Amino acid sequence: MKLKITIVAVLALAFTGCAGMSEQQKAIDRLTLQVTDIKVSLEETRMKVDDLGNKFILLQEKIDASRADIDKLSAAVVPSHPPEGLVVVPLAAEELRYNPGPGQKGHTMKMETGEASPEAMYNKGQDLFLSGRYEEARGAFSAFLKAYPRHGLSDNALYWIGESHYSEKDFAKALEKFRETADKYPGENKAPDALLKAGFSHMEMNEGDRAKAVLKKVVAMYPGTDAASKAKKALESAGEKEGTR
Repeated sequence: MKLKITIVAVLALAFTGCAGMSEQQKAIDRLTLQVTDIKVSLEETRMKVDDLGNKFILLQEKIDASRADIDKLSAAVVPSHPPEGLVVVPLAAEELRYNPGPGQKGHTMKMETGEASPEAMYNKGQDLFLSGRYEEARGAFSAFLKAYPRHGLSDNALYWIGESHYSEKDFAKALEKFRETADKYPGENKAPDALLKAGFSHMEMNEGDRAKAVLKKVVAMYPGTDAASKAKKALESAGEKEGTR
C-alpha cells in the first residue's frame, strides 16, 4: 500500500514538473517572439531614419545650389541702361527668329528653356527621389549621366542611383553603384560616402569580413571626413579598434 502511494506521489510530482516546464517553455517562446518583433521594428525604424537622412542631404544639396545661383546673380553687374549707340532688339523668351537665305522660307526656332540643362535634369532626379519614386529617380539620374558624363554632379547622380537601390533593400545593386562611384570618382565629394555605403551594403548582405575591409579603407583613404567617422563607429560596433591596416 505504501509502495503504491509512493509511486502515485512520484508520478504526481513528475507531472507537476512537466507542467511547470511546459509553462516555462511557453513563456520563453513568448519572450522570443517579442524580441523578434522588437528587432523587426528597430530595423524598420533604422531604414526610415536612413531614408530621412538621405532626403535631408538632398534638400541640403538643393539649398546649397540655390545659394550658389543667388551668389552668381548678385555678382553679375547688369547696367541699368544700355551703352550709348547700342540698339536693343527685344526677343521673345522662347523664340529666336532669323532671316532666311535666298530661296528659303523664314521660320521660328525654339530656344532651349532650360528643361534639358544639367541642373534641371539633376533636380528632376532629386525631386523623384525625395518623393520616394526610386525607379523613376534612377531613370532621371541615368539620363543625366548619359547626357553629361563629365559634369561636376556626375558622381552625385551615380551615388543617388546606388542610394535608390539601397532604399529598396536591393543591396547587391546598391553595392555595385557605390563601388562604381568610388572607383570612377575617387577624388570627388561623394567618393567617401559611396565607399562607406559599399561597406554598409556588405553588412546588410551578412558579409562581415568584406564590410570591415571596406570600412577600414574609408578611414585610411578619407581621414577627417564624416564618412571616416561613421566607418570608425561601425568598426567599433563590430568589435574592431581604430587600427586601419
